[in-house]
This record gives sequence, structure tokens and C-alpha cells, in this order.
Amino acid sequence: MTFLIDGYNLMHAVGLVNRKTPCAQFERARTRFLDWLADGVKGRAVTVRVVFDAQDAPAPSLEMTHRGVRVRFAYQRTADDVIEELVAVEQKPHAVTVVSNDSRVREAARRADCGVASCQEFTDWLISTVPEYSGVVAPPQEPDKPEPTPDELNEFLEAFSKPKPKP
Repeated sequence: MTFLIDGYNLMHAVGLVNRKTPCAQFERARTRFLDWLADGVKGRAVTVRVVFDAQDAPAPSLEMTHRGVRVRFAYQRTADDVIEELVAVEQKPHAVTVVSNDSRVREAARRADCGVASCQEFTDWLISTVPEYSGVVAPPQEPDKPEPTPDELNEFLEAFSKPKPKP
């Protein structure tokens, strides 16, 4: 399984950056994000490719690797454009899941027969102990809620019952 991730989209969804994040902090936030991804997939049979917007980059860069996570900057284009191109030429689309909350990216992935995961779905899987991504991660089990005792029930009923009319 390969995850093709819309980098800044997921970073924004998990709260690592927002619209007010100064440009000077983006590099550090990207590194923390890539470390988080690398730690999350350690020991799992997956490949992670992250595409970041880089419309204002001074020059194109090759795809690089950060602790096993493949990273690409979309030189003079958006990450959305690059992801659309990558899924359109994917030889094994059923082995690829695109991670984004962007409807344009998600629709391009569906057209190419790739899997699609929202940022929340991917994050839920990443922080779970489930080794393989199936597209569905069971929600955590809620602890059992104890039944009220008869005394507690009577106290509750007394507190919230309509007062009896006076004769």
C-alpha cells in the first residue's frame, strides 16, 4: 500500500500549521510532520509519498527521502496538480490511497481508481495499532457505564419529576 499525501492539507488538518503560521516556521513544521509520519508507519508494510506546494520555489528539486518518507515539492505548481498527474499515470491504482480533504484531489483519485482517505481517517489509522490500512478504523471502545443503584435512580426521579399537585 502506498499513501500519496497532500502535505500541507494534512499538516493543516492535524494542527501543525494554520493560515497565520509565519513562513519561517514552515520548514521546522514540515520536518516535525515528516518525523511524525515516519514514526507512525515504522514497522508497517506501507510506502508514504508526500507532495508539498512549492509554487514560489527558486528551482525544481528531485524527490527526496526523509526517514523513509518520500517527499516531493510541486515546483511552480500546486501539490493538487502534481497529485492529479501522479494518480493519472499510476500503474497499480488499487495499491494507492490518496490522503486529502480537498475535493478536487479526492475526485481525481477516484477517477483513477485509487483509494481515498480523509485526513481524519488516515490520522486515526496512523495513531492506531492496526498494522494494515483497510479504509476503516474501528472507533475506540467506550468504557462500560455502570447502571445506577436503586437509591440513585429514586434520587434522580425525585429531582426531575413534576411536583405533585397540592390538595
